Amino acid sequence: MIKKFFVAVLAALFMLSPRISFAEIPIDWSRVQRVSSKSDLARYIEASRQRNEDFLPVILTNGLTINVHEFITLCPSSVVSQKVIANDGQNMRVIFQIKDYPGTRVANAYLSGNTDWLSADEKQLYNAAVAIVNEANKRGNDLGKELYIYEQIMHRATYLTGDMNNQPRFVTAMGVLLDGKANCQGYADAFYMLGRMCGLNVNRISGKAGGGGHAWNTITFADGRTYFVDTTWDDSNIKFGGFRNFNSYVYFNAPVEIMQATHSWDWSLAPANLQSSIDDRYGYCCLTNTKRVNNAAAGLKLIAKKIATENQKWFSVMVPYDEKFSNKHIQEVSNYLGSELAKYNAKVRFYLYVNKYGNYLVFMAAVP
Repeated sequence: MIKKFFVAVLAALFMLSPRISFAEIPIDWSRVQRVSSKSDLARYIEASRQRNEDFLPVILTNGLTINVHEFITLCPSSVVSQKVIANDGQNMRVIFQIKDYPGTRVANAYLSGNTDWLSADEKQLYNAAVAIVNEANKRGNDLGKELYIYEQIMHRATYLTGDMNNQPRFVTAMGVLLDGKANCQGYADAFYMLGRMCGLNVNRISGKAGGGGHAWNTITFADGRTYFVDTTWDDSNIKFGGFRNFNSYVYFNAPVEIMQATHSWDWSLAPANLQSSIDDRYGYCCLTNTKRVNNAAAGLKLIAKKIATENQKWFSVMVPYDEKFSNKHIQEVSNYLGSELAKYNAKVRFYLYVNKYGNYLVFMAAVP
């Protein structure tokens, strides 16, 4: 079994561009906004962004602190760095500096019809994004558009983390569409950019996954239901069954019950109306290589049939959790699939992945 595992390290946000030097501006702290909660700070930052303010002094009260992982959710369209001016343990005087992500700038330029203020690199990103968006818009409905851009991101990028000083573009959509290498922030920036350009209601969120800080996306449809979208964790860079890019689609429109098995986040910063359980928008309902099946045995039988009679190189199913067929008994599960393949006289070598998500099991099988 090959078990997919990403530690999607959330890099220091202020390294996106050369290190920011805060302006030496006299500040009358008696007139500065005071905030006592993360949600109030998010509203303050957004209101300031609407006024095109880049330097934001603020006093965090009642011991409130903000870490680097929370900035993506607090200020989803921009990169934020901070300088602490004073801290007495209860009140902290801070200056925030805000810089829009390249994906945000490109999406804004596209939606406004004005690209004059984009840099040369951003115009290159703009052209690459427009080509994808034009194809996505041929898919008709929002779900089709979303699936197209989701797959384009996974097909074009390889997961990368490394030296922030020498590879700053990999934390942005430029890493995905121009360089083919990006970390979780880059994947999230690309989905945010392409989604907005397609008219989708998308956003960013951050938290922890795989033992470290992580960034991903949310999408809200016209009926108000909101889902998680994590292209990073669905884009597997390991070689599975001879495939370089074996994409799992576990996190395509994932509900809370799936997401919370591997991810955690600050619920006070999460969007409203998060979908709690799987429904017709969850990835396994709309993809040709994945199905939901009523029980584990039936799921393995279906995989065997697809591989043996339909020449599928990989296939996956999601089934209700069954201890007997869980990854605790991977050898027995593998033997069961082998016996089902034998019924078709299919003597093939296969790779099998089994993992638990909420109250479900996912079986993925591939032949080299």
